[in-house]
Formats: sequence, C-alpha cells, structure tokens
Amino acid sequence: MSVVNPSVVELLRKALSSNASVNLPGDPDYSNKRWARNAEKTAAIVTHPSTAEDVAQIIAFAQGKSPYDAQPKLDLAIKGGGHAPSGASSSEGGVVIDLNPKMHHVRVDPNTKLAYIQGGALWEEVDEATFPHGMLYRLASVSGVVSHTGVGGLILGGGFGWLCSQYGLVIDNLVQATVVTSLGEILTASDSQNSDLFWAIRGGGANFGVVTEFVLKLHEQRSELWGGILMYPPTALDQLVPEINSWLSERTPVENIHLLFTLGPTGQPMVGTQIVYNGDADTGAKKFERFVKLGPLVTNLGPIPYLELNRMQNPFAQHGSYRMLQGNFIPSVPTGLPIEIVSGLFSLWLNTVTEHQVASSSTFVLELYHPGAYSSVPKEATAYAHRAPTYNIAYLMNWSDPIWTEQSIPTVLALDKEFIKLRDAHFSPELVGEGGYINYQDAESRKAGSSRRFGSHFPRLVEIKRQYDPENLFGKWFALPTKP
Repeated sequence: MSVVNPSVVELLRKALSSNASVNLPGDPDYSNKRWARNAEKTAAIVTHPSTAEDVAQIIAFAQGKSPYDAQPKLDLAIKGGGHAPSGASSSEGGVVIDLNPKMHHVRVDPNTKLAYIQGGALWEEVDEATFPHGMLYRLASVSGVVSHTGVGGLILGGGFGWLCSQYGLVIDNLVQATVVTSLGEILTASDSQNSDLFWAIRGGGANFGVVTEFVLKLHEQRSELWGGILMYPPTALDQLVPEINSWLSERTPVENIHLLFTLGPTGQPMVGTQIVYNGDADTGAKKFERFVKLGPLVTNLGPIPYLELNRMQNPFAQHGSYRMLQGNFIPSVPTGLPIEIVSGLFSLWLNTVTEHQVASSSTFVLELYHPGAYSSVPKEATAYAHRAPTYNIAYLMNWSDPIWTEQSIPTVLALDKEFIKLRDAHFSPELVGEGGYINYQDAESRKAGSSRRFGSHFPRLVEIKRQYDPENLFGKWFALPTKP
C-alpha cells in the first residue's frame, strides 16, 4: 500500500487553485466509479484540478518533487470520462487526476468554427455546447458514438464516429492542444508549436502528458438526420450481407451503417443494422428501403435530432457492468464483405455468449463508415498509423459476476485470434495494413503489443516519449519504452 504523507497532502491543497480539491477515502467527493466496474480501484488520493497549473502541481506531488520532497513517489492515473475497462484511469493506492468534475467546460467560437474543450469533458457536453451555434445549419464536431464517453481518451487514440466519413477522424480535426508533461511544463502543441508532441498525441495515446484542452474544428451540420435500427433473425444474414455489399458499392460519405450482433429480450440471437443518413428523411428512406424490404423483425426508422445521434448506442453501453473491449479490422475492398467472414464472426460471437452465459449480454459491432476521408490522410501526418481503407470491428464483453473478470481477457483474445484466421484467409497483409485503432484494443493494452499497435511509427513515438516522459509516469495504456 502506498504511503501518503498528510503534511505534504496539506501542502498540495494549499498550492492548488481555490476551485480544485484533494479527496481522501471517506471524503464526500472521493469516488472511484468507472464505466466498467472491473476498472475501479481504491486510490489513496483523488484530485479534482481546475487549471493546467493545478495539474502540474499534482504531477510534481505524485513524483515527490519539490516542494513535495517528503512524499514518496506514487502511482499516477489520469481520468477523463473513465471509459477504459483496462483500468488505465484508475490507481490502486496511488493518485488519480480526475479532470471531469472541474475541467469539463466547452467554449465555442462560431466565427472561426472552433471549439475549445477542456480535457475532462464528455462528448454530450461538446454536442450541447456547439449545436446552438449557427443559423440554417448548426455546428458540430466529429465525435464518438456513445455520448458519455470522455473526449480525451477518444481523441488521443484517433477518434471514429458518425461524422468521420465526411471529415476524417477526430485527430484530423484537432488544431491545437494544451499538454502538461511529467516535467511540469505546460505546453501548447500544434503544427507550429511543439509539432513533434502534436504529431504524437494524434494517435499515440496518453503516453506524453495530461491534455487539459483540445481545440477542434467544427462543421456545419443539419439539425435533423434520418436513420434508426432494424433487427433481423440470424437467418437473414444470407440476404442481408449481399444487400449491404450492393449498398457499399454506391453509398456516399453521408451514409453509414453499424452491423451488430446481440441477444434479444428473450435471449434469442439477433442481427441489427444501425443506420445513419446525414440528409433529409425522404432521400434517406429511399436509399435504405432495400433493407426494410428484407422483412426485419423490428423496424425503428425516422428523423433523428442531431443531439440524439450520439446517444443511439448508449443502451448497449450503460454504466454499471463489468466490461472488456477488443477489436480489429476488416479491409474495405470493392467486392465488399465476404459472407464467410460475416457468418463466421456471427458464429464466433454466438459460441462465446452461449458457452459463457455470464457474458450473454456481450455484443459485436462492425462499423461500416465510408473510409474515404480518414484513409486519404497521409499515414505520416499523424501518429495514427492505420490509414488503409478498413472497417472497425469491436467485441464488447459484458458480464455481471466479478469471478469471471480474469477469464474475460483470454476469452475475448481467443475470439479475436479466431477472427484473424478467418480474415487472413481472405485478405493479403497489405490490405489489412499495420497498427490499429487502439481505442478498441483495451484487452490487449494489458500486455506488450505497442510496436504492433503503432506500426512503423513506433520508433518515432519512442523517441518523443523519452523526451517528454522519460520516467514513464504516463504508462498505463500501451506504454512506450523509455529505456534503451
């Protein structure tokens, strides 16, 4: 158990701004709650900074640096939205910098179409702040697909979402960030200032410091979209996949689908399509009527207010369960999705939830975003190495019995291993590409795998890591090596 020096804690309290707080177990504002219950740990101290300067002080405290020399070094974790099931935002007996309570504000400049977003904000707060601006069209950012996700983790890992087909990943819309390093420096990172750090945080994860502010481009956005969900029996896959492939061959960047596998209310396997058309209702209904003609068991399509768009997947991602997340890629090719892969994935998922009843609420998602915008960005432009035209897949494991927690990781990694065999039998390595969307690699983040995840960018990321975080203070998530 870590040793906390009470007198040094008081010194820290006095050094922080008036709105910041330092919370010990038993204090009213102490909390270790996370999206995934298996990520919850008992920290010795939970801090709520209010400024970048507060963050710098807490970093110095955790390292036992002046004026906190009497405090032995403590483990440090950074929490934004707290969505990492691996526990990267938690610390057992250490210090947590929780940005969300006091650093979640969003400021919008409608003239420059920029949003200044504090590091602890959630995506729903970004949507609610940006959308009131504009006249005929409102303003919106590329964002995640679950509204209670934190902005920080999603951005630093790349950032896919419903609008990425039109405007690229969230990192492709990042113009500036404020980063507090392990050395206590408060740096502006952009194309013109600390450009190496700016390159690294766009896909290199939380390896380099605490980002206290992101500046994102905003885009004009309709107030209302069209879409919803269709649910089919598994027997529909033989018709559904060819129809999806026909749609893929002619769709535009404003048309997107998520294909999902889940169990219905009575435990029956279901295949779903979440549909989003960023246009008018009449056109959307015509473009997607092919899927309605297949006779879904559930049809829920219609106009969607933009502010509801990023809440569509919330029912599949509520707080309170034990969770683990792992993902991979399927190449986007002119011939579309091989039916053997989709059917094989369904069987792998169904076998998993059937064999492990405790995890029967686990779901599978295949994100069929139009890859044109994000795959056209040069690979060397950002640390995110995987610019090949591909589709993300994600296995979201949910379970209720904590006893199964240790089994969750080998289970989901075994599922992924079988998928890789299935995929690689159909596609060559150059189509699969390199690196990966590390926000969907949470199970893998617990073991060595950084070089594979970051691809050919790994050596440069290591070099930048050694410059800004030489002691690996920020090493809880795909940690980069700091020693030769």
